[in-house]
Amino acid sequence: MNGNPSNISVLDDAHAGAFREALARILSTQVAEFTFSEILDGLPTEDSYLEFHIYNEKHPVFELNHTLLCPGVVQRTRAFRDAFDPLALTFPPGLLSAFQQSYPGTQRFELRLVELLAVSCHQIAVYLYSLDDGVHPHRVYEEWRDLPREHVHGAFQPYIAPTPFYHGSYLAHTQYPNGLADVVGYWAEAKIFGGVVLFDRGESGTECRDLFLHPGRYKGPRTIYPPTPKQYDALIDFLLGQAPPTDGSNCPIPIHPTLENRWRYDPWDSMTRFNIFRDRYERKPPSGSRPRTCVRSGVDWPELMDDNLVLALQEEAWKGKPLNQAAMDAALQRLRQITPSSPLWACWGNK
Repeated sequence: MNGNPSNISVLDDAHAGAFREALARILSTQVAEFTFSEILDGLPTEDSYLEFHIYNEKHPVFELNHTLLCPGVVQRTRAFRDAFDPLALTFPPGLLSAFQQSYPGTQRFELRLVELLAVSCHQIAVYLYSLDDGVHPHRVYEEWRDLPREHVHGAFQPYIAPTPFYHGSYLAHTQYPNGLADVVGYWAEAKIFGGVVLFDRGESGTECRDLFLHPGRYKGPRTIYPPTPKQYDALIDFLLGQAPPTDGSNCPIPIHPTLENRWRYDPWDSMTRFNIFRDRYERKPPSGSRPRTCVRSGVDWPELMDDNLVLALQEEAWKGKPLNQAAMDAALQRLRQITPSSPLWACWGNK
């Protein structure tokens, strides 16, 4: 494979067929249909916006009372999906080569397939956004975005994003190949998969060791984490197993975080220190020292709750009450599932 972007025609039948089927299954999901419909519409719905961001009554989504998709948008999305040819997608030759060199039935094959699917959904979102022919053209948001605003010292100033479709950690559009459209692409990934799809790239920066998600939802964790084994197996079975139910039941995406999603990483240095990313340009590397936060959340770091539980159980034992050994052992086991990013690494990282 040469150095120019190529399509799946360079793959053998087995690899191309697996990709085609898996992509068709992703595109058939309700979450993918709704996400791409929002992009074609030109604005997210109110509920969709509030998944990721705080309420802003002046935002066009709320000013226009955009509670539902506009008429005809879903039909346009379905027509696009039905006519879509995966050969229209292009990929870096290294990604196609890595997938081709993986063997079906191996984790390497599964991870490279997921990477291709994430890039595909991102690329489709970029294309749909670039059409700019929805009910709400880009200028509707841009005119509001570019309004002069008075900045009052000490007053809360809501963030005005460059596009209404955005993940708060993926806004470096000046360094993205497709500019603002890539911001939309990362948002679409987070909507469909449950987070922007990242990987442990290893020391070389090109490997695909483990899958990670960067969710970015307003009330969810800000940390990056891998799917649980159960979540991962459900995803792979959906992509490669027997045909899933057509009614959408048991659909494993988007993958939502639970307290069982351990091995959390701080986004601040996940790329530069731990090589967790998909593309180097996706986020700007941190500058200066790590920001200090006065509040540490169990939503971000579930191990904080286990640490509190251990202390509570120890206190009960010191008071002469019987020790709940099963609960203690379970909490101690979970406290071993932490990373050097964890605020508890100094206490539990080497135990």
